[in-house]
Amino acid sequence: MKFGENINYLWKVKKLSLITLLFCCAFSVKAQNIILNGSFELNNSMECINNLSFNEYDTTVQYSHDYSINDITLALMKGSCLVCLPSTYWGGGVQEGNYMLIIAGKEETLPDGSIYKKQGKISLKLNVPLSNNQNYKLSFWIKKPPPDSCLIVKNNYISVGISNTDNAFGTHLITSPYGDSIWQQYSIVFNTQMAEEYVTVKVGVNDTIDHEVIVDNFVLVETTEQPNAIYEQYSNKQLVKIVDILGKESQPKKGLLFYIYSDGTVEKKIIVQ
Repeated sequence: MKFGENINYLWKVKKLSLITLLFCCAFSVKAQNIILNGSFELNNSMECINNLSFNEYDTTVQYSHDYSINDITLALMKGSCLVCLPSTYWGGGVQEGNYMLIIAGKEETLPDGSIYKKQGKISLKLNVPLSNNQNYKLSFWIKKPPPDSCLIVKNNYISVGISNTDNAFGTHLITSPYGDSIWQQYSIVFNTQMAEEYVTVKVGVNDTIDHEVIVDNFVLVETTEQPNAIYEQYSNKQLVKIVDILGKESQPKKGLLFYIYSDGTVEKKIIVQ
């Protein structure tokens, strides 16, 4: 092979290698999380565990808004915190990064007989509005505080939705089963035609509260997967209550349950885990 031909051959080999590398990179790039601060890492907290009021949460955690019922229902916690028990008892600390969020809810009967509610609700801002030509996959992680910790938990599940505003729950997507003392991930695939700009999170179902749950690592990505649930995107129906086969009101649990909505529809669900 002549010198000129050799140079030309080497150039073709390098060019082919570069094209192959670019091709591989195109298919190995991780899908972008549309939620701007889904792991609560973008914050200016200087404390190990930081109980946050409305204004404090909004100025401490970026791209997220606290629209809770009444105040001090949120706490930003470092994974290395020692709160009542060593961090090893907290299910291995955070799920992703250095921070996790505790969302709480409580209902009290005051001496005068009136009901006082506190319920944690947050919204997480998206970097772009959702598109009606795209399917999305939402995933998140939850767990409960350890049974012997200073945080006493009766129920520990969350409801997640999507909304056009940062101070309203919007369309319900998924209610998680009870969390365990180790991290558990839940996910759902959906589509929409409402161009929502926020993922919303609250403790409890239909504002039934008495909860304390730890959440972390909310991820929303575009996907080619098909939706795995039916959504009432265009109605304002809300979940009224959950009842068991005997008609008694129930919390989400293993077995046959009936979800009753405000528009009169009833959805039967069999929970196996």
